[in-house]
Amino acid sequence: MNKANELPIDQHVEQPSPDLVREALERVVSSDEFQASPRLQQFLTYVVEEAIAGRGPQIRGKAIAVEVYGRRIDGSGGQNLVRVEARRLRRLLREFYEDQWDGEGVRIFVDPGGYKPRFSQGRNTGSNDSTAKDSDLIGENRRLVQLVPIGLGCLVLIAVTGLWFTRDNKAVLPTTPSIEQAERTALGEQSLTRLQAANLADQARGMFFPVFDVKRQQIALGMFQHAAELDPALSDGYAGSAQVLATLAMLSPDKAQRDDLFSQASEMSERALDLSPTDAWANGAHGWVLATQNHPVEAMKYARLSVELAPNDGHILDLVGITAIMAGTPDLAAEVSDPERLRSGSGRFGARNIWGVSQLMLGNYEGVVDAFKGAPAAGAPVSAPSLLFQAVAQDQLGHTEEAQRLITEMRKTWPEFPSEFLAGRIFHNNDATRQAILDTLIRY
Repeated sequence: MNKANELPIDQHVEQPSPDLVREALERVVSSDEFQASPRLQQFLTYVVEEAIAGRGPQIRGKAIAVEVYGRRIDGSGGQNLVRVEARRLRRLLREFYEDQWDGEGVRIFVDPGGYKPRFSQGRNTGSNDSTAKDSDLIGENRRLVQLVPIGLGCLVLIAVTGLWFTRDNKAVLPTTPSIEQAERTALGEQSLTRLQAANLADQARGMFFPVFDVKRQQIALGMFQHAAELDPALSDGYAGSAQVLATLAMLSPDKAQRDDLFSQASEMSERALDLSPTDAWANGAHGWVLATQNHPVEAMKYARLSVELAPNDGHILDLVGITAIMAGTPDLAAEVSDPERLRSGSGRFGARNIWGVSQLMLGNYEGVVDAFKGAPAAGAPVSAPSLLFQAVAQDQLGHTEEAQRLITEMRKTWPEFPSEFLAGRIFHNNDATRQAILDTLIRY
């Protein structure tokens, strides 16, 4: 290859030189992990050289199937093979860097959801690894995820006492300052990198709602992945990645892509549990992954355990609540989202929505209307599902004009929202609720 004709690996951020990248590639492919997998050596070499040549955004599974595995260009078998092999590649890369990397030089990543490699520089190359990189997050489309480095000035803890109150006067239990401060101090004493990773994951988990905002989920995924890169031994980044990947899988209409995302989600949740088997988030994320894959009994086992481990954590309560909805267990969803329940941290907006949906499943239609009608005044986001659930409740109460208005507004504001598709996905374990939604959509 003529180096004079090489394009920048990525023009959005400062990148290591092609020579440094090739040195890093040689270290990886000559390692014990990769010596037994010549095709994965070829896979990694192909995508790295394509990125160096400036063609990173154009890397596609079909091209890898043809160039690396010698498959035919027509059909989907080759691309399915590439998805499986990409998961093996990511696992071997992770094992190599966990076992052998000394933190110096260039590190190579191939993020889930795409095949374009990403490169970060260690301490001897002068680049700050906490700077955001481009990554392909879903559907092999290029997404720019902008991550802001977390400075030490952002680690100031504000000590408060007593209950916090939301704008709708619901009690919120603050995290005990001494406990939180002790946890952060302990993390900082162990490793400032671990502290940064924990803070980044904590920031990203507050983005779980609105669940149906795919772009928001993709940004959160990039943050979780970066947290895992900063500290591969911390479970938070893996738990968060599992949570988002399962959500994106649930929202994907493409079966091949959905299966791939589910596989990645399972891998991430199992990794989180391996690292922290008693962590509430790791257990809750695993329960959510199982629920989205339609394993309700197993999902509820992990969901209930996570509540026992963190009974007041707002994010855990939200995660358990939406898991309970998917698993067809509205009583638990109502329990964890009860407006009178004390909660700490994130989870205020999600709790309102989960409470409203649980009341819909339980047949308390007045409760549904109350939950969602107060959302704008409380600062909660209004979404297509919230209008749809209100319309179903109004229809069940006999308020046909209001139901019609809500459906019309939903279709006008979100014309591409796949109502029928998601009704089947979310309520596949609750026939009555699913049918009520479909009947309302047909009627209006």
